[in-house]
Amino acid sequence: MVPVVGAEQGQGLCSGRARSWEMDGRSATEWRRAITTCEACPLLEQCRADTNSAIECGAGPRRMILAANAYDNHGKAVDRDRLELYESLTRASRPRSTSTAAA
Repeated sequence: MVPVVGAEQGQGLCSGRARSWEMDGRSATEWRRAITTCEACPLLEQCRADTNSAIECGAGPRRMILAANAYDNHGKAVDRDRLELYESLTRASRPRSTSTAAA
């Protein structure tokens, strides 16, 4: 669960909790929790402005939740209604580990 309490004044709810906003190794349910937390953040509008500026400069977010949006590997926002589909597609495209069984 993404923590919502404990943010210091002038800091976002994500401050010090970066792992909760990463998409790798997490599920669509966890992504939704992070998005919901972002939406409750008092710094959301500033975060959106900062994110938009970073995107315009080519330094936008990749594989993370930021400013109440999920971003894919290419920095494109993932449609919120398609998070589960995106999760299944990214899991299916990951290379499977090939363990060697002892003979």
